[in-house]
Amino acid sequence: MVRSSALAFRHVAAALTLVAAMAACPGAIAASVPLATDILPSGVPLPVPAPVFVPPPQDASTQLLGNAGGVRPWLASKGVSVTIQDVEELWGLLAGGTHPGPTYDGMTAVALTIDSKAAFGWKGGLFNISALQIRGRSFTDERLGSLNPVSGYDAGRSTRLFELWYGQSFLHDRLDVRVGSIDLDTEFLVSQNASFFLNASFGWPLSTSSNLYSGGPSWPYSAVGGRVKWTPVAPVVLMGAITDDNPTRGPFYSDIDPAQRDPSGTTFSTSGGTLFIGEVQVWLDAARRLAGKDAPALPGTWKFGALYDTGRFPDQRFDNRGGLLANPQSTGTPFYHHGNWLAYAVLDQTIWRREKDSGKTINFFTRATVNDGTRNLVALEVQSGFTFDELLPGRPDDTIGIAWGAGFYGRRALQHARDAIRLGTSTTGMLLPEHHVELTYQAAVTPWLIVQPDFQYFLHVGGVSENSDSNRSTRHAVVTGLNVTTTF
Repeated sequence: MVRSSALAFRHVAAALTLVAAMAACPGAIAASVPLATDILPSGVPLPVPAPVFVPPPQDASTQLLGNAGGVRPWLASKGVSVTIQDVEELWGLLAGGTHPGPTYDGMTAVALTIDSKAAFGWKGGLFNISALQIRGRSFTDERLGSLNPVSGYDAGRSTRLFELWYGQSFLHDRLDVRVGSIDLDTEFLVSQNASFFLNASFGWPLSTSSNLYSGGPSWPYSAVGGRVKWTPVAPVVLMGAITDDNPTRGPFYSDIDPAQRDPSGTTFSTSGGTLFIGEVQVWLDAARRLAGKDAPALPGTWKFGALYDTGRFPDQRFDNRGGLLANPQSTGTPFYHHGNWLAYAVLDQTIWRREKDSGKTINFFTRATVNDGTRNLVALEVQSGFTFDELLPGRPDDTIGIAWGAGFYGRRALQHARDAIRLGTSTTGMLLPEHHVELTYQAAVTPWLIVQPDFQYFLHVGGVSENSDSNRSTRHAVVTGLNVTTTF
């Protein structure tokens, strides 16, 4: 069935479900094994919600090239696995924004893993390397002008190394250590159901991408560091990571795209601050706990976490002499604070299932982040939405989703906007929270082809009341898109 193939597409959020399931059923699979879609930042097919996650079996029909003339089975016998995925997107601006019209972007990703036991007889080890080829133009920058990119693939063009790490599991896979150049949004701060949507903020949120250097160690960038994952007792999972905080080694404010500063992904910077992040996950089946083991499973994953960055971060209102940045006589250089923090909570919960063991489900997610309002542009962010699985007549393998998100400015950013209006230096008027709503439909066309038409509505585009180029009020924008994902 196509549904079984869609399981092979799963993303980081699904990987978190796997980890949680391992807490309930330890030893089911090595904790260090990444899933095929860990490399995809958005638009990821959802697994069927289940109280215990079972990884999809190796099935050549889920890949366009199949067994590749016997090459794949031969490599597997040596502990080697190669995954190739291609994404093609087309976006159009129907109303609002800055420049109506269509835009194309795309990505091809290659990931290689080597199981140390099959390759060298060393149990529990895994070597992982992946690379990206990102192409096309930025619809968000050139036509829309929003704070939240319409897609996780709306990124700087480059051909680059993505991740390079070695992982080792211990204690019957209850403890897993990973060291190398790692991408944090593969495992931290993500929602399984939110990752189904295309808008980039449903993956790595605006509150981190706008408040950290180069957006932090998130797709398509990784940073040198290490990660520990521990399952002390079912159903609890503890994770922590320490990485460099600046994957492309650039200043906080720069006219140069981070992808241009490090086009190959091989900077391996250690010159910035240090980023610490920790997360606690609790995996529960609410229905069976309340109504007994015969009740239809309604699994949920609760995550709570925080990060701290030891780097230097710009004040949103005052310059390096203590004056107002909005003042015409300002130096224009902000005062820099030492350290930055963010706390977050994520909930993924199945809220309805037609009957026991049925794949017809309705699932809910919500995520909230909060941080300091003096050195961060976005101090509060909230996203929430629903996914509807297997509910369309005649389309048992398709999923529909609707979600909303908004980012709210910090107090000093708002004060700076008022200062600029009062002093006559404002070009964008007041700061307003940008809201975005996404309605999306994911069709599993074949075992290896996913087609996802998408509709997004933006309110207060760019988070400002006036467009600095046209001097006209900013109100709304209507965007349509199409994502096509192929696994080779």
